[in-house]
Amino acid sequence: MAGRVRNLQSEPPVSDHPMRTSPHGSAPPARRLAAGARTAAHRWRAVLVALLATAALLPGAATRPAAAAGRPTGPLVPASGFYVGAYTKHADGYGQDREQQATSDLETRLGRRLHIDHHYYAWNDAFPSWREQWDIASDRIPMISWNGESTDAIAKGTYDGMISSRAQAVAMLNTPVFIRWFWEMDGTKKSGFVASPASYQKAWRHIHDIFVAAGATNVAWVWCPNASAFDDGEAMQYYPGGAYVDWVCADGYNFAPNRPGDSWDSFGQIFNGFYTAGTRLGKPLMVGEFGVLERGANEKAAWFRAAHDWIAAHPAIAAAVYFNADSTNNGISYNWRVDTAPPSFEGFRYLFSGPAPVPPAEPVPSATPAAPAPADQVPADAGPQVNTAPKGPRPKPGTAPVAGSDAVVDVGGDASAPAAASTAGRAPSPRLTWVLQLLRQLDAASVTT
Repeated sequence: MAGRVRNLQSEPPVSDHPMRTSPHGSAPPARRLAAGARTAAHRWRAVLVALLATAALLPGAATRPAAAAGRPTGPLVPASGFYVGAYTKHADGYGQDREQQATSDLETRLGRRLHIDHHYYAWNDAFPSWREQWDIASDRIPMISWNGESTDAIAKGTYDGMISSRAQAVAMLNTPVFIRWFWEMDGTKKSGFVASPASYQKAWRHIHDIFVAAGATNVAWVWCPNASAFDDGEAMQYYPGGAYVDWVCADGYNFAPNRPGDSWDSFGQIFNGFYTAGTRLGKPLMVGEFGVLERGANEKAAWFRAAHDWIAAHPAIAAAVYFNADSTNNGISYNWRVDTAPPSFEGFRYLFSGPAPVPPAEPVPSATPAAPAPADQVPADAGPQVNTAPKGPRPKPGTAPVAGSDAVVDVGGDASAPAAASTAGRAPSPRLTWVLQLLRQLDAASVTT
């Protein structure tokens, strides 16, 4: 295996971002290249130039859109447009073969590759797994939503051995990944584990520092409260700080008409407060989960189309990841799947394949069945949480819920008609973008040393 990824973007000389430094000092990687390493840097530069020259011969790889106005830079951030991604569950449950088929079927129907494939892991689950390896081989960016535990215990070092093991395994992936740790920490469902906002911040920083020390600087860290928590300012109490966060994220759903008392909210109404507050942090923005239900004829389709146009008009949003599954909260079922009606899927196709998203780097190949594998389950709190409703009191001491004790998400749905894949206007893949960034870094190294 090639050497570990040590950086994800071109580095300004003044940056002290922990992601851009080794555990042994705060100087940017380019500055740490000693005079004796010049030959190696030039050798790598020659290899990268050759790779880029080859890539330039591929359709669509020679040009890149101009950077979008209002688009913060950072690891894995596209220059313009937005990445599309999804968590998709098979109608027949879990397991490697079903999970791969669900994602491949969605891509085939869309006629394009997803940029981001979203996976949920409980706190004690081992990762990365076959999921991330499969995504990397398929030129997707894996996003790991890793659930939490007692934030006080994490911050005190109780789980350092396990965290270090996860960090070393992620580092060995040798390619960029998103990690979205303990998402929706502001809500009632997580309140039994989050002792306080300050405790959450300490736990986040502690985990981050262990990953950096283990060499897992290929991680782009995604901080993700509920969208509603940005409306009243509560989300910012949990912010770990700009040095520990790469992307700012929010989850939000249109629960009407199923949840009593909820109004029908557009994508813009759900995420406008998040956008206003999030852009002040100077980070790229991600919608980490979102969903919409059927109501009147064609309303879900229109909701998807309006979401596309709203994101296009708000360039700080650089990724949108859909929750393509069913869920049940407080005895109420919610069908978030994109194919609940043919017009709904066509609206979703426009959201993910219209003019605003980043084009796919390559057409979708024909899906091949995967070898059967033992079934496994997604953590209980994947998808929309009961904490997206008005928040109740925190549990009293001694009555905190046990992690992962909630019912497993129930999902259904299958495919509608596939669309022909288009190869026009293809953009460089995330890997090629990363190579370009690394080449610029090595260029800087050869000048400063």
